[in-house]
Amino acid sequence: MKMKKTILLTVTLLLLTALSAPSWACTVIAVGKKASKDGSVIISHTDTGPDSRIRLVPGQLFKKGDIAAVYWGILEADRELNNHGKILGYIPQVEQTYSYFHSAYSHVNEYQLGIGESTITQRKELRTSLETGKQIMTIEQAMIFALQRYRKAKDAVLFVGDLMTTYGFLPSSGPEGENIVIADTDEIWVLEIFGVGSDWDPESGKPGAIWAAQRLDDSHVTMIPNWSIIKEIDPNSDNFLVSDNYMQEAIDRGWYNPESGKPFIW
Repeated sequence: MKMKKTILLTVTLLLLTALSAPSWACTVIAVGKKASKDGSVIISHTDTGPDSRIRLVPGQLFKKGDIAAVYWGILEADRELNNHGKILGYIPQVEQTYSYFHSAYSHVNEYQLGIGESTITQRKELRTSLETGKQIMTIEQAMIFALQRYRKAKDAVLFVGDLMTTYGFLPSSGPEGENIVIADTDEIWVLEIFGVGSDWDPESGKPGAIWAAQRLDDSHVTMIPNWSIIKEIDPNSDNFLVSDNYMQEAIDRGWYNPESGKPFIW
């Protein structure tokens, strides 16, 4: 009973904190299955994307070799429902996509894969924009692709990470980084993504983003109020997933010396 009261108090405090945030803040709350009363995995987000319309996008069948457009402008609400904006490029299409709920930040599919979003700050040296860089993959576009293709959270994390390193992370909520929480009916992963600066070239073979993900303990509750929450990383642990260059940008830019003996804080 004491544990249940503690969990209830924690969730209440998190909700109060979220509700007291400015109206433009995007806040995620996540509850592991052992922290919820009925064993459910719970995630939620309050988002400020301009397009607050929610509609069901049915799954579709495609031919082998088809391609899927990568859009800029998904967040905007001044177009018709099926007009997602400017096409920046294409990725390989899958032969079958799943139905999902679409909005500024699309959030759940027919297999209960859910995604919550919260923009997080990043160092100015890592920033880029549509006008200054060659990166094309926004977080809202990656969320759509993940919901269309995956049922399991861990698989979706690896997929989104690969999209970002391959096509380059393009910030769309100001010049900042992104945090998304991806959950299925069993587990929750927190995925954080930062850029690599405006001088990235997709032809270079170098990753177009850095990312790290941490599995939320089943007995834990967390809140993400537009701020990075991943700290120390154990890349050999089953509770972490990282891009190959997750530490390299910090080393190359002089922010971290691996010979210092100090822990690397993401």
